[in-house]
Amino acid sequence: MNPLALLLPNHRASVSAFVLGIAVLAAIDAIRLAFGTAPVPGIIPMAAIWFFCFSLFANRRRHAGRSVGLAVLPLVLSIVAKGIGTLIGVGIASFEAMITFAEEQGVDTSDTAAFNAAVSDPGFQQAFSAWLESDTERAMAMLGATAWPSYFAFWGVLAVFVLWFATMQRNGSPANQG
Repeated sequence: MNPLALLLPNHRASVSAFVLGIAVLAAIDAIRLAFGTAPVPGIIPMAAIWFFCFSLFANRRRHAGRSVGLAVLPLVLSIVAKGIGTLIGVGIASFEAMITFAEEQGVDTSDTAAFNAAVSDPGFQQAFSAWLESDTERAMAMLGATAWPSYFAFWGVLAVFVLWFATMQRNGSPANQG
C-alpha cells in the first residue's frame, strides 16, 4: 500500500488503501469532535479532512483507470449533507432549549395544548431569544449539539460513495465489457 495515496491526489489507491484511508479519516474526525482542536481553528482540520477525502477518491478513480473529475462529487454531496445534519442538530437543540425555557416560565410542557399556546405567543419567542443570548455557555452547548448529527450525515453519505468507488473495476476489465 502506498501511504502517499492517502495524502496526495496524484497517486493510485487500491481498494484496501482507499477503504483504510477513509476509515482513518473518519476516526480522526471523530477524535476531532470528541476532544476538539483547541490550538487550531475548527475549519482548518475540517478542510484538511476534506482535502484528504478528495485525494482518496481521486486516487481510487485513477487506480480504476478513470478520470478524476467525478472524485469531487462525493465530497460536495457529503458537505451538503453535513450542512443538513447541522440544521437538524440545531433544530433538535433549539427545541430542547425551548422546552427548558418554557418550564422555567411555568408552562406545563407535558400539556401539548398549553405548550403550543405558549410557543405561539410572539412575546414568548422574543423572551426565548433574549434568554438564549443572555447565556453564552447555553448557546455554545446548543451549537455543540450539532457536531455529531453533522458527522453522521457527512460520513453516512460518504460511505455510500465509498461502496460505489470501492467496487469500481479497471476500465477494460471483463466486468466492464458487457
